[in-house]
Amino acid sequence: MVNLKDVAKRAGVSVSTASYSINGSTLISDDTKKKVLDAAKEIGYRPNGMAKNLKKQKTNIIGLFLSGFSGPFFTEMMEGIQDVVMSKGYELVVCASADRHRLLVESYVDGAIILNYHMEDHLLESLANEKLPIIMLDRELKGPYIKNVLLPNKKGSAMMVNYLISKGHKRIGFIAGSIESYDGESRLEGFIKELNNHNISFLEQDLLRAEFTELSGHYQMSSYLEKMGNDLPTAMVCANDEMALGAIRAIQENGLNVPDDIAIVGFDDIYASQNNNPPLTTIKVPRKQWGTIAAQSLLQMLDNQFDFEPEQILVELISRTSG
Repeated sequence: MVNLKDVAKRAGVSVSTASYSINGSTLISDDTKKKVLDAAKEIGYRPNGMAKNLKKQKTNIIGLFLSGFSGPFFTEMMEGIQDVVMSKGYELVVCASADRHRLLVESYVDGAIILNYHMEDHLLESLANEKLPIIMLDRELKGPYIKNVLLPNKKGSAMMVNYLISKGHKRIGFIAGSIESYDGESRLEGFIKELNNHNISFLEQDLLRAEFTELSGHYQMSSYLEKMGNDLPTAMVCANDEMALGAIRAIQENGLNVPDDIAIVGFDDIYASQNNNPPLTTIKVPRKQWGTIAAQSLLQMLDNQFDFEPEQILVELISRTSG
């Protein structure tokens, strides 16, 4: 059976663009619409009538759109969302992919929680309405039917910088993740700003880019140690715990000591952090509370309450022996 994905492939566009085109959205150019409609005609695509009727009704489904499931960070956040959603009689559908927007674009969900940097701002801003409110977890968007439930990343980084300065560190490096990550870049921004507040310079050579995984943290730190020799900072802040754990392993494999030679600190306080050798100093993020607040805020909007600000999330510095 021919479906919308087949049309998108034939026309050489994304599934969301194909859906917009077939539904006559003004966001799509006339040339693209024609290309999509011609492709649909050529392969015999017909919109599902039952699905169209379903879209006009309440589905009692909440959509959680992630960019991926990798790493231990998301489990508790999803538990918080699911607990609230299920207690109110909704079902939770989780999509994790670069191009699984159809449930959102075609309104198969009553509301959406977004933690997916692949989804463009203009797409989300155009879709959010009274019948489809949206909660953003990974960036700040403005709109009457959009609420932002964000982590206090800059504050957490500032706490970590002040902690390391109190320990006597004057040259501090940073292991960042992808520049597409709102949380990661906010943590880097907060780190640099707090260094500047203390009149401490940040050396460009001490900025490493990894991929938020333990393996990538290990690789980047190993390469950095080989390149820098003895010209090293006395401490490194990592944008998440997984990269920090990889960095610690690389330092130890190179015959150095954590924290005596290089102090390592992380961000998130995942379970493995407390069991590492040495245990990781980090910023504790209340992940389940994050999910709970996101779900509660979305349900308020589904109840036609839009004049409120979501509850603030607090982070805590956990001092252990790595930093």
